[in-house]
Amino acid sequence: MNMLKFLSNVGRLATSRGLRQESNPRYPPWCPPTKGILSVLPSRWVPYAELSRVEKPGGLYGFYMAYLIGISYAACLATPMLPPASMAGTAGVLLVYNVFLRGAACTVNDILDREYDRQVARCRNRPVARRAATPAQGHVWYGVQTLGAGAAIACLPSPLLALAYAVPIQLAVSLYPLCKRYTDFPQLVLSAPIAGGVLMAAAAVGLDLWNMPTWALTGATASLTLSHYIWTTIFDYVNACQDTADDVKAGVRSMAVRYQNTDIFISVLGAAQVGCLAATGVLAGFSPIYFAGAAGGNALWLTVMVKTVKRSRPDICAWWFSWGGLLVSGTTVLALMAEYYFKIRSKPELEEEPQL
Repeated sequence: MNMLKFLSNVGRLATSRGLRQESNPRYPPWCPPTKGILSVLPSRWVPYAELSRVEKPGGLYGFYMAYLIGISYAACLATPMLPPASMAGTAGVLLVYNVFLRGAACTVNDILDREYDRQVARCRNRPVARRAATPAQGHVWYGVQTLGAGAAIACLPSPLLALAYAVPIQLAVSLYPLCKRYTDFPQLVLSAPIAGGVLMAAAAVGLDLWNMPTWALTGATASLTLSHYIWTTIFDYVNACQDTADDVKAGVRSMAVRYQNTDIFISVLGAAQVGCLAATGVLAGFSPIYFAGAAGGNALWLTVMVKTVKRSRPDICAWWFSWGGLLVSGTTVLALMAEYYFKIRSKPELEEEPQL
């Protein structure tokens, strides 16, 4: 028994030395956190918090902004108008849901990608990759977070309708890591469940894609969802640009590996994204306020993105992943809220039970 323990310790020591020898100055070997939220947690909780990426809210913005877009979009079209308090309550519940959903997605990603992560400088310090948590422990934590997401859904006004959207969303984000093994287009897989949040949130406040009063509004809703799908593809592409060299060596497949010219990639998809936002405004009959804020604002941010994102600057790619979801999608939310405010000013009477 002592001999087995000795050999196990020798193996761990060899592994840790190997990691130190290959360490990238930008991504030093893991050490106990001394600042931020992780530093105040009990040490045994830290690996689980890291699995959920609680110290990196950029991904949460990427998930949650779709739901704010869906709520604010539905508020612009509801008749009578949705009360602000009702919108805020639903947004709060969906924030809790997204904390659990995003945490579960990151957890299963780390479990399935652990062998790849050990070959990628940015990812080798993740809990399962560095053996601070076992795959079995990760699966248990994934289950706990999935239950938390389900509990949040139960608090929504129409929980069964929300669940009909949430189940495929959960399945898709959980299967996404496997796509890196079999296709160059995993970003297209991940973008679908994240963009699906637009539909789920709109349905949560009464605007269900499958029960629209007109075909024009069906088209407007589909176009808005497609715009967020395209943006999420750009967003995750830029994130993957940080690791292109390591991904090629490790055999990880992605659009960042396949399409090396970031300027062309972001420009082409960005133009399509802005076009979808404009189509949404036309089909929904929105005012110039929306067009200036959503289409114009997104066009501005994407132009800045084209000019600044470089594979040779992974720090800039990381910055856009941290803040891009908040800035770009946040611009769309602000435009929709301005449209909502414009309409509520012209129709100040709010009724307690809005019907579409």
